Amino acid sequence: MPKSDLIAGIVLLVFGLAMLAVVIPTQTSEGGDATISPALLPQICAVGITGLAVLLVLQAAGRLRRGHPAGVRVPTAEWWAMLAVLLAIGAAIALFVRVSPAVAAALLIAGPMLYMGERRLWLLVGIPAVLLVGSWLLFYRVLGTAIG
Repeated sequence: MPKSDLIAGIVLLVFGLAMLAVVIPTQTSEGGDATISPALLPQICAVGITGLAVLLVLQAAGRLRRGHPAGVRVPTAEWWAMLAVLLAIGAAIALFVRVSPAVAAALLIAGPMLYMGERRLWLLVGIPAVLLVGSWLLFYRVLGTAIG
């Protein structure tokens, strides 16, 4: 497993750097003064991918040096949890298009919380509310920009 992790980490590292240096700058346009740059989210994602790839390479290289055995089998419950989160994302996309972005974001936050066992109503309502209102305040009041 460490060898495949090392190879995957190197491939993702090269991919992330290529996205940051070549693809994103050439494939996005400049944003106007009133909006956020279209390149911002892809750049954030590429930085995240690159950073996690560096961590994967360092971790795999350390395991190879120490001669650790291959990783353990992923439990079935974790596969079901991943499927549940993917279904929540799919439902949020459908709600985003058909109902409202705010409803979709609230479901995307509260749905996995419910699945993971959170039952306190004040947290199930409060966390999505704070995140949504905080995002609105940040983008529309503090930064004075429009998201769409």
